[in-house]
Amino acid sequence: MNDNGGWILQCKKCPTKFPYSAKNPNDLSRVLSGAKVLDSWDDEVEGNKQDILAKYGLQEFPDDFAFKNLAIVDVGEYETQTFSHTEENIFYCSACNRSFEPQLYTQLTQKLMFVNAAIRPYINMSVKGRWGEPDSIIVPLNFVCKCGLKTKAVFYKKFDPNELPIHKPEEFILVDVLGANLELSIDGVFDRDSCLQVLQKLLIRWQVYFNKVVLAVPFIGFDFPKSDQQRVDLWHWILKNTEPSKTFLLTRKKTLTSFLSGASNTGLDVKILKEFGLLNPTVDELTSKGAKFKTDFHAKFYAGLDKEKAEVLAGSFNIHEGGYMENIHFKSYDFKSFTARYMNKMGLHIAPAALKETGEILFVHERQDKLFEATVEKYSTSRRDAVMNFISKL
Repeated sequence: MNDNGGWILQCKKCPTKFPYSAKNPNDLSRVLSGAKVLDSWDDEVEGNKQDILAKYGLQEFPDDFAFKNLAIVDVGEYETQTFSHTEENIFYCSACNRSFEPQLYTQLTQKLMFVNAAIRPYINMSVKGRWGEPDSIIVPLNFVCKCGLKTKAVFYKKFDPNELPIHKPEEFILVDVLGANLELSIDGVFDRDSCLQVLQKLLIRWQVYFNKVVLAVPFIGFDFPKSDQQRVDLWHWILKNTEPSKTFLLTRKKTLTSFLSGASNTGLDVKILKEFGLLNPTVDELTSKGAKFKTDFHAKFYAGLDKEKAEVLAGSFNIHEGGYMENIHFKSYDFKSFTARYMNKMGLHIAPAALKETGEILFVHERQDKLFEATVEKYSTSRRDAVMNFISKL
């Protein structure tokens, strides 16, 4: 985190090449327009910057020729999304109750070279303008538990040609294991840190599988003296693990005010970011006139949904850290039942247009000969439906 480095950029309108300093140039920073990235360097790797500059026949620019001159769009991605099988597990075998997660990442490690081999021809075709424009990579992985149960796991990675080939299995997020009973494994009493770990895995699953994510949470962090940074960090955690275009956050007005105060006290000027259009869209919507708040509620639930189905995490858990114990449980509903039980009771409504999503997926699937091949499939409902339909044909 917060690595110093930079890029070699080339102007989009002319052949001029130039260096540009940036924070986290290899993962969290992006050039959105005006230039393309030819190469990057890491200041912590001795001699790396000089070697990269020399490679393009460039000299270092003045110190102020740096990331602070760019229009920084704060999208909340302070860390790359990852899946940790050492934290609170949610995917368990229905036959032996053994956790699938460590086993699956071990198997993915063994098969990663074959996954990359299947992606490589697609990249070559993609460069030539063929094979569509996928937004994601989905790997349905055949798996046999140590007890003998056969199933399939679903791994996800956002499609980005600059991040290929895939070097580590942790770059893939485990979003599903067919047959795993989440209603059984996510049910009971957990400490708050474990609740956050469970919710993080579900938020990523929902932004992959579903078209809308709803967070109804009265309190985010504690409004105690000297707790400003903790509140801000928890808001960043929410923004990191959600996709603004899919997310609806319902909270109390006082909770937002507490965040704005904490942000100001820790040096984050939300008003300035909003003025220049640089504020995360989720927060921007909450700070806009007519934003939806609710003061008379103590219900806590988090959900992912499309026009057919909803998955919900509910219980006593606000978004807090620590060892304090909370109860949570996971449940699936059809869309109509979820709307009646949760949304209508809270006076919430989601327009049907918000539940429509189209795109393309690059499926990388295992053949009978144990090798993998890549296939691009379009979807016009939800990724969840597309993934289930594709797996049913294998």
